[in-house]
Amino acid sequence: MDEGGTPLLPDSLVYQIFLSLGPADVLAAGLVCRQWQAVSRDEFLWREQFYRYYQVARDVPRHPAAMSWYEEFQRLYDTVPCVEVQTLREHTDQVLHLSFSHSGYQFASCSKDCTVKIWSNDLTISLLH
Repeated sequence: MDEGGTPLLPDSLVYQIFLSLGPADVLAAGLVCRQWQAVSRDEFLWREQFYRYYQVARDVPRHPAAMSWYEEFQRLYDTVPCVEVQTLREHTDQVLHLSFSHSGYQFASCSKDCTVKIWSNDLTISLLH
């Protein structure tokens, strides 16, 4: 900012720079000044971060209960494990939903291939039904 408090860079240029950053760097940059904080909370920026970080097809919409792309990104980041332990290849199309039993030892998956599969979640995941 100059001495009068006017930003030296337009928001559109800061936005383009932020698009090349990862989520942690965008949040860190948002601590620099008010202008950067405002740009770092931009809905379009977080939509791009969401699709790039989670590698989700762009036709997948935001969760209906999510109030913003930033909140949806944060919800998934805070609640979804980020370590892939095993890849399940028994479905022939995209998996739409997982539901875990109360004990956590079994879960069900439903897919666009019109099937529901029941899995055992012991040391290694195996297909039950």
